[in-house]
Amino acid sequence: MLRHLFITLLCICVTTTISAQDFINEDFLDNLEANTQGMWAESQPAFAVNKVPAKFEKESATVLGYRRSVNIDKKSRNGFLSKGERSLIFYENVRFKIFLNDKNAVKSFTTLYFRYNEKEDGFSAKITKPGGSSMEVKLNEAVGIESSEDMPEFYKSFFDQQMGNQRRYYKVAIPDLEPGDILEFVTVSKNKLDVMGSGYIEFTPQYEFCNKKYPILFNQIVIETDDKSFFKSLSLNGAPDFIKETAADPGFFRFVFTDKDRPVEKDVNFVNTYKVSPMTKFQVIYANNENTKGALIGQKGEIKAGFSKDELTRKALEEYKSAAKYTINSVTIQQLEAALYSTLKKAGAKDWSEKDYITKSYYRLRNFVVNRDNYLSDRVAAYIFSNLLLERDIPNEIVMSVSNNIGNLDEVLFDQEIRYAVRVGNSIYFNPTDYSNPGDLVETLMGSNAYVIYSATKKGGTSEVSDLLLPQSAYSDNVENVNLDVSLDKDFTTLMVTRKSLYKGISKNRNISDALKYTTYMLDDYKYYGGDSPTDNMKTAQEEEYYKSVKAIKDRYKEAKPEYVTSQLQNEYSQKVKYKNFTIGSDGRSMKMSDLNYTEEFEINGMIRKAGKKYLVNIPGLVGGQLQIKKEERVRNHPINVGMGRTLSWQINFKIPAGYTVDGLKELTTNIDNEAGSFISAAEEKEGMLVLKITKIYKQANLEKNKWNDMLAFIDAAYNNSYKYILLKPKGS
Repeated sequence: MLRHLFITLLCICVTTTISAQDFINEDFLDNLEANTQGMWAESQPAFAVNKVPAKFEKESATVLGYRRSVNIDKKSRNGFLSKGERSLIFYENVRFKIFLNDKNAVKSFTTLYFRYNEKEDGFSAKITKPGGSSMEVKLNEAVGIESSEDMPEFYKSFFDQQMGNQRRYYKVAIPDLEPGDILEFVTVSKNKLDVMGSGYIEFTPQYEFCNKKYPILFNQIVIETDDKSFFKSLSLNGAPDFIKETAADPGFFRFVFTDKDRPVEKDVNFVNTYKVSPMTKFQVIYANNENTKGALIGQKGEIKAGFSKDELTRKALEEYKSAAKYTINSVTIQQLEAALYSTLKKAGAKDWSEKDYITKSYYRLRNFVVNRDNYLSDRVAAYIFSNLLLERDIPNEIVMSVSNNIGNLDEVLFDQEIRYAVRVGNSIYFNPTDYSNPGDLVETLMGSNAYVIYSATKKGGTSEVSDLLLPQSAYSDNVENVNLDVSLDKDFTTLMVTRKSLYKGISKNRNISDALKYTTYMLDDYKYYGGDSPTDNMKTAQEEEYYKSVKAIKDRYKEAKPEYVTSQLQNEYSQKVKYKNFTIGSDGRSMKMSDLNYTEEFEINGMIRKAGKKYLVNIPGLVGGQLQIKKEERVRNHPINVGMGRTLSWQINFKIPAGYTVDGLKELTTNIDNEAGSFISAAEEKEGMLVLKITKIYKQANLEKNKWNDMLAFIDAAYNNSYKYILLKPKGS
């Protein structure tokens, strides 16, 4: 706990930045351009195209060509000196060409990004005007970007993703870009990865979606590897496959993905992208040992596109058991589990009922997670929790599955896609977060198919595989209930609001992180498993330092919380909001008080219009922004996925000002109810109050596309209702 507080305090007090005004050295410019000349000279028919097909002429822009070529070589044949074959060599070349049709597209590309980290890196760009004249983009005004700055998809490097950083990137503005221009650029990058101590490397899995922000006429990925690498790829939802081609070098394997004439995806709401959008996923695996074995590898030189149930479950079990040797801060997982059990035993674990022991073991593991800078993997968390249960001889089962927003078990291609959980009896325990309770469902695993791969007991275990369907939840389980008390200020310009929000189920999971941000929930987390206070075994000086750190955090949070809540409210209402107060009623982090509820007090003044002596007040707008389905989105192509069924309800109690009457209540009455969902709104005047009750229900997580009109009915009703007004009139007028 003390370590956690010191780390948090350090993050509060110390920041490291990279100056955005780190200008590129002009001596590098000639080198950057020289390194790209070979790419400009390549004959690429796809990049000779300058005309947009008639069907795309009304689009904001059209990508004429996008080609990425990655060469991975262990033999240093391309100029790097790598003694003892220490280095794996990466060559990455990108060529990109886009026709910009309107100002929105121009705005998106007025800034170019490029890398200059090694002397072999290269970048150059040119603009072709409508008349055919061409001009080079000058790079002398380029400035370094901050490491945290995100870059558009077209500039991101495969290698830098693997290394976990952006290396050194620059950006440059193009001041004279106009609609009708064609922008084209090429990049070259060369990298070394020391693999002397790594006999096996799984490079970052890649997911290539065919549909981009703009239509794309030609999209190609070329992967070339030497004979020490494996390649996996699976194309889904109508995407083309990677094809194995003959490489120019007989010691290489060459795999090529080519997609052409791809329009923009029109379905943008309620879409499970991984399950419906044409995509290919792929991965390169390097292995310098000829005897390397792995169920999720395949054979060298082939394209491995899938795995049997036996291969998957065998690999998952191997990975699960290997977690025992995984280390955290030089401590093995087995040692860590033993240490966690020791604290449980000290708290009285031997005397607890089996039910209490399971619950407190989960909370003990959660407490460990709370005091870390990052979460545990599913595999490690399942291993620790399972073995904590075995300390009391409680049999349990290890479950493997795949996220419901990624695909199905028969589409698993990467180790990273496998998820783990622990089943005890009929209850399933998932990887704990800072906020989860024992048995809480995980949205991305609800309703997923799963396999039970291992039955763990203190005497040993069996690995007979059986099928399992992970639990789902109903719309009545996932609740957002909001009560707002609202009144006008004396000038009739501002709404003064007290909002009480309550969340249950997955709705709680979606909101709890924001609600508890800049609160000190971690300070008392040890109480959930009956642990000792962090100060119990401290000496006086340590205790003083602890409380000093706690005070510093509380002071910082006291300052940061209002700023954060204000930002959240202003995003919700799309206008300026004045923060007044925020209080937590229940943080939802215990089984006894599992609901999250909190109160916000704020003022908002953009919902009132004056009309002479009368006032129009947008009371329904206090529910927050509602989804608008645009004209081009009303023809549905794909099944509907809303993530989860859920119930949202609001009660707005508006105090009618003295001397005024209210009109427009009838217009606030709406009742839409169908198989997909419902939207119900009703208002009444009661004891000087306008009481508006609104309920919106998403009844099912998944629907066929023929139910789209049912969805539109209640979604449109909610959107239209949010723009309605009541009329306040002086009595007697």
